[in-house]
Amino acid sequence: MKLSTRFALCLAVALPLLVALAGLVVLGLVSRDLRAQRDDQLTSRLKALSPMAATFAWRTRTTPAWPPDLLQRRLAAAAGTGGACVVEGGRNLLVIGDVPGTMPSGAGPGDHAEGERRWRFVATELGLQRDARLILFEPDERLTGQIGLLADRLLSVTLAAAGVGVLAGLALGGFAVRPLARLGRQARTIDTPSRTETRLATPSRTETRLATPSRTETRLATPSRTETRLATTAGVAEIDELARLLNALLDRRDAAVTRTGEALETARAFAATAAHELRTPLTSMGTNLTLLDHPRLDPEEHAEIVADLLAEHGRLQRLVTMLRRLARGELLDADSFAETDLTGIVSDAVEDARRRHPHATITARVADGVRVCGWAEGLRLVADNLLDNAAVHGADASGHAAITVTLDAGKDIVFAVQDAGPGVRPGDRDAMFARFRRRPGSPGSGLGLTLVRQQATLHGGTATLGACPDGPGTRAEVRLPTTDRRPPLSVTSWLE
Repeated sequence: MKLSTRFALCLAVALPLLVALAGLVVLGLVSRDLRAQRDDQLTSRLKALSPMAATFAWRTRTTPAWPPDLLQRRLAAAAGTGGACVVEGGRNLLVIGDVPGTMPSGAGPGDHAEGERRWRFVATELGLQRDARLILFEPDERLTGQIGLLADRLLSVTLAAAGVGVLAGLALGGFAVRPLARLGRQARTIDTPSRTETRLATPSRTETRLATPSRTETRLATPSRTETRLATTAGVAEIDELARLLNALLDRRDAAVTRTGEALETARAFAATAAHELRTPLTSMGTNLTLLDHPRLDPEEHAEIVADLLAEHGRLQRLVTMLRRLARGELLDADSFAETDLTGIVSDAVEDARRRHPHATITARVADGVRVCGWAEGLRLVADNLLDNAAVHGADASGHAAITVTLDAGKDIVFAVQDAGPGVRPGDRDAMFARFRRRPGSPGSGLGLTLVRQQATLHGGTATLGACPDGPGTRAEVRLPTTDRRPPLSVTSWLE
């Protein structure tokens, strides 16, 4: 059943009910007023007729042979629409109009019944003649008829109100639910692309084979929020609040769909990249395993092949680990960002690097109380990778590495790691952040600096390579903003 129909039915029932209740109250008040008015009229007439009735009773008793016809006519004319009776000593001296056969006792006003009929009466004694009384009567059916007429009119008004309630309910119901109906039409149009949009958004089979849209293109192709949200300007507080709640639900749904699409895209890129990069080391390992079965393999060659296998195995482990970390960074949620103690993270990373690289001398100048809004695990990855990169590639000819770590907070937070190694040529510094970019003979995966730049970008900062200001070597620098707000997450795919 439609809401407007329910509104009409409710109004069709409520309006007659209210009219009937109001009519009953008015009927009761009018009935009470009519009865009080009748008693007042009877009392007034009784006071006006009492002197004339007393004279009539005295003349009738003193001169019974000559009845006072004039007084009788005057009493009959003054009695009005009701009835009157002059009683003396148990006998009726004068009866005018509609009166009962038996006379009531008491002064009234009161009710007197005889058979199925009822009268309203008032009575008084006539002067000094204690045995003479004047009684005025008013038939009850006269007032009952007036009240019944009012009740019939009330019933007619109630029935008319029922019809008016149905029509008014339909009109007012349609008007009242108009904002809700408009909201429903808007809701039906959400996520319903036109035929043209569908044709444009659906690539042909040839286009599908030739190209797959990147994550950035997929996000840009998503309809904007304005085109897929409900209006909150209906002017009805409840409807606008419902629209806001539905918009919030749509936002959460779109966020979940986006995150799901990103996860699928990341998984696809991860699988493709891993398959491409693992092919070479796996092929090399397979060749070495085949050589181990050669019957004429001498012990030195056997040991060399085993060393190569261990090295390739380590490279595979590092490669898979770094790819996993890159994929995790791509799936990073804004809720993962919180106020983080960067001083503690860098200090812990320096202590662990000293244990991992005993050949390196690490000097740290870390400012106290440096805090940033960030992902603690990602910031630790930045510190570990820069320290490992400096320890491996910044060693001199003797194998010793001198590393200086600084952390300062000013306009920006600057975290720098510099070494005394051979350095990087200016034209190659930015290219070193590319995926799988390694120096010849490097034991790394080629993803360490890529991971550093990814985390710097996710935190709203930058990662650069430069020359040491006080001598040979390389200075890796990460700048992060000092704001306590969560930075907008990057749409760049680091696995593609």
